[in-house]
Amino acid sequence: MAKKKQTAKLSVGELRLMAVLWKLGPLKLSEAYREQPGNVGYTTIQTQLNRLVDKGVAVRSKTRPMRYEALLEPDDAGAGMLQLLIDTVGRGSIVPLVEQLIAICPISKEESRELKELIDNAVSMKRPAKKRSKGVKAK
Repeated sequence: MAKKKQTAKLSVGELRLMAVLWKLGPLKLSEAYREQPGNVGYTTIQTQLNRLVDKGVAVRSKTRPMRYEALLEPDDAGAGMLQLLIDTVGRGSIVPLVEQLIAICPISKEESRELKELIDNAVSMKRPAKKRSKGVKAK
């Protein structure tokens, strides 16, 4: 089945369900329910799966028992959520988000090297740099 490339706003519960679908592949409602942490109700899982289908990020089989399969790739879901964080928490800049990530999750020397390489590669792509003042949202 061809995967659909979309960006959709997903709730935390929907994102958790998508993570299960990405990890385990197509699942019946009962299987998805068993994989959920905590005290989430069976009908809540059913509602969330149906919302994922309505949003176009998952598909439900027509055969019984119905199976749910992710259409959205993890990178696409992550991109949409990261953009929301950049726009809101970072006020248009990735710098505040990186600062917060490093504050709550210290990085190793190897991770630091990898991040520097990513930044160097991004800078060398010759994209026009957006000048941002601290606290001013980029357009």
